[in-house]
Formats: sequence, C-alpha cells, structure tokens
Amino acid sequence: MDRIPAASAPAPARRRALAALAALAAAPGAARAQAYPSRTLRIVVPHAAGGNSDAFGRILAQRLAERIGQPVVVENRTGAGGTIACASIARAPADGYQIVVADTGTHAIAPQLYGSRLQYDVFKDFTPVSLAATFPTVLLLHPSVPATTVQEFIALAKSQPGKLTFSSAGTGNGSHLAQTVFLHAAGGLDMIHVPYKGGAPAIQALIAGEVQMTAVSVNTSLPHIRSGRARALALASSKRSPALPDLPTLAESGVQGGEADNWLALLAPPGLPADIAATLAREVNATLVLPEVREKLAGLGLEVVAGGSQAYTELLRRDVVKWTEAVKRSGAVAD
Repeated sequence: MDRIPAASAPAPARRRALAALAALAAAPGAARAQAYPSRTLRIVVPHAAGGNSDAFGRILAQRLAERIGQPVVVENRTGAGGTIACASIARAPADGYQIVVADTGTHAIAPQLYGSRLQYDVFKDFTPVSLAATFPTVLLLHPSVPATTVQEFIALAKSQPGKLTFSSAGTGNGSHLAQTVFLHAAGGLDMIHVPYKGGAPAIQALIAGEVQMTAVSVNTSLPHIRSGRARALALASSKRSPALPDLPTLAESGVQGGEADNWLALLAPPGLPADIAATLAREVNATLVLPEVREKLAGLGLEVVAGGSQAYTELLRRDVVKWTEAVKRSGAVAD
C-alpha cells in the first residue's frame, strides 16, 4: 500500500485547528453582541417623579422591557438641576445597562449656569443613544391681567416698567430662562423675577395672583387653562402644539427669537462599545415610534423625535450657544 507523505497528512487537521482557534478568538465579541442585553436595564431620571422626564422614562421603560425581554427599571436621582444624575452616568461602566434621560437644562443650560463646578463635559462624557422627544413651553397669565394677546401684553408691560412680575421654578431654571428670552425678544421688557423652589409653587403663585406671568410645559398648563385659573398667552416654541392647536407661537404673534424649545435625550456612559450602542439605539427608537407610545407621550405634550446621535449632537451644539447667551443675560448663577 502506498504511504501518504508525512508532511501532507496533518494539513487538514492543522487547518481545522487554526479555524477553531480563530473562532474562539472572535467569540467574546460575538457572544457579547448576541447576549446584550442579558440583565436589567436602568433608566435614570434626573428629576422628581411626576415631571416630563419621569413620565417619559416610565412610558418608555414598560414597552422597551417587552421588546428586549429584560426588566427595565426607572430610578429617580434628583439634585442640582439634574446634574447629579448625569454626572453619575458620566462615570458609570460603559456596558449599556445604565442610561439617563438628559434634557435642555442638564446639557444646554448647565455648562454656563454651573461653570467649572459642572462635573461632566456635555459633549465628551456621554454616548448619545437617541434624541427622544421635544416639548413646548407655554407662557401663562393670571386671568386678571388685562391683555389677551402677546402684543397687548407687551404694551401693558412697557406702560408699567418694573411693576409686573413673573414666577419661575428657580433662578437659572428653564422656566426662568424661557421668560428671560421672551422679555429680551419683545424689546427688553422690564419685569420682576420671583423665583420659587420648584414648578408647583411657581404656578400656584400665578393662580393665587401673586405674579402676573409664568412659563410651564404644556402638560402642566392644561388643567389650569381648562379650569380658567390661568390664561395661555402664547407658545414660546418654534411650532404649535397638538395639545393646544389654537394657541399661536410667539413668532406668529410678532415676536421673533423668543423660542424656548425643550428636548429629552437618552445618553449612555462614554466609551460604549459600538455594537452595544447600535443595539440600544435600535431598540429604544423602535419602542419610541410604537403608536401606543407616541399616543401616550402626545397626551403629555411630548412629541417623539427618535433621532440618531448626529441629530442630537447638532441640536446640542446650537442650544449650548443659545442658552449660554440667555444665562449670561439673566445673570443667573447656580446655588
């Protein structure tokens, strides 16, 4: 019988062995992509329960859990205008199991408001997952104010410089700055700012007639508008809201540059691996565009955007410039 040459006999075995080694070398990354997510995902909300970001996080969590087949829990971490929660995510492990509901205040306003005390870089210390939703700001008046249009209110304020007052949820808060932007855009109206410790006391001050104007989100304003305890003046936003379809924007009322659009975005820790980031973004955005989710969020005055990381970064760059100017103009400094 002819012998097989010694050198050629093991060649197929060697090829199989090398292929097996190559597969083993590639396995950790492949296993990671297939396994993620394999445990509880945590959505961190930087504000107290009951607000826009909290309601958004809970609506998203329920349906996202169904999609990914893993529990999704919401954790409220409050303090320092939401920056404490965001700082915790900036330092969290980049494993895809913690994300934060960031907003205009925590990322566009905070850099100027907190300055060197801010414990994160809004561009470098996060991995954008999704630009998730936008919501408008409503300017409200006490019913006793003798003005039913923006132009009538401007004329009234100009006739009484330093007499009319407006409330906010605190110095440097979004409601404070939205009204500061409006006063500047309307020709430099002279009104007195009365800050409160939170949105609830700020709107109660308006209802009680302690102040003449305030600014709140649409969902917060609706019960008070419907009851007649407050009058909607205009939307300090770039477009009308389906929740208040007959209420004009400031631009439509003749005041240009008074927009104070708000947004929510989902951000992960820096350095999130690309495969995990892609999976997380895909599942989050697929959840946000579900008709049921859209409908629930619309009922709160939130409009789903479900944009990618590039859309978020471009918006943030524009808004940092805009709100930096607003903070400087207001003279606000974080406590």
